[in-house]
Amino acid sequence: MRNMRGRRMGMGRSWIELYLLLLIAEKPAHGYELSSRINDFEIPIFGVGQMGSLYRVLGSLEEMGLITSEWDTEDAGPAKKNYKITRAGLEYLKTAEVKIKRFRENVDKFLDRLNNLNKI
Repeated sequence: MRNMRGRRMGMGRSWIELYLLLLIAEKPAHGYELSSRINDFEIPIFGVGQMGSLYRVLGSLEEMGLITSEWDTEDAGPAKKNYKITRAGLEYLKTAEVKIKRFRENVDKFLDRLNNLNKI
């Protein structure tokens, strides 16, 4: 049997995209702030490699027209790229809501069946 310790179930790129879109819809932010806020969903982002992945996802969302960005140079320190959701991004989130609800129903079925298995 393959070792599954430490593996995150369901945390593929498409989920990260949805979490980021939700966070940006709630409040426009720069990448570092998003990396902190995504911890609310128990998705830790740390280290240069993971931050690079986060910025690649943000770049992809921007290429798809789901978010926009602009440089903030008014604060002290280095300039920060702030991300804001677009109308297309909000529509994408609404479409995803239906799919996520179906996914949740399937997870509930799975857990019910697993629970029945545990009773044997």
